[in-house]
Amino acid sequence: MDNEIKLNLTKEEEKELQDGQYLYEMTQTPGFQVLVKKLEDLGFHSWVDPREAKDKEDFLWRELNGFHAANTAKELIMWIQERISNSDYLQKKKEGKIKVNSMRI
Repeated sequence: MDNEIKLNLTKEEEKELQDGQYLYEMTQTPGFQVLVKKLEDLGFHSWVDPREAKDKEDFLWRELNGFHAANTAKELIMWIQERISNSDYLQKKKEGKIKVNSMRI
């Protein structure tokens, strides 16, 4: 775009931009690839072995805890992805690559 206008971000937006960039950089490391694989396994491939449960109540307790662990793993992966995506948007906004109209009330 020839007539790009750079925009100033608010302090909060600058912080979100920086945090997202840090998270993106983290996702590019080999160690994070190991971590995300574990989180995906927890979030999408976890189940309770009923043979290990003492009784129905113990099984349900383990199942509930497994569900919460899986859900937390999924939420963490989604949170990281959302922060990176938002940071990408803010960078484009800052560089004037995204047209931002002021709100009319």
